[in-house]
Amino acid sequence: MSAIDNIKHELDEARTELLEALDGVTQAEFEHKPPRDNDTDEDHWSILEVLWHVGVTEDRFRRTIDQALGGREVTTDPPRERPAHLETPALLIEWINQARRPTEAMLRHMSDEDLQVEIPRPDGSTRTPQRYLEILVSHDRDHAGQVRALREMEAMPSGGEA
Repeated sequence: MSAIDNIKHELDEARTELLEALDGVTQAEFEHKPPRDNDTDEDHWSILEVLWHVGVTEDRFRRTIDQALGGREVTTDPPRERPAHLETPALLIEWINQARRPTEAMLRHMSDEDLQVEIPRPDGSTRTPQRYLEILVSHDRDHAGQVRALREMEAMPSGGEA
């Protein structure tokens, strides 16, 4: 199996894990925000916000890889705002699935050698396409865990005990 095939497989498995964490999610679970007990915004996100972040991150990473492999300057777009109509589980799941399609198309045209191209980053370091894609794998898995935790939190009675 090629390195590209391995990455495709890992991306598919991680996305499946995320989608399974969402299986049967209710609108209330989807919108619930945990209480703010620290300064990390991500720890205060609802599942809705988590899914928007997953799609935006994938889109940004894919654009970075595509720009670098195409010999174009790698640019960083400002953060995208979530359109107001993307507010239900079905629409956000479709959003993350749509964000995956260009990544899959890009991978169909990449070689194993392309995975090792050094892409400059704003801080002066470099990162390879392989590393960006590995981060996407762990990103989906990490957020699958976050979704499961948020759903468990929403299911707890207000006293905090199950």
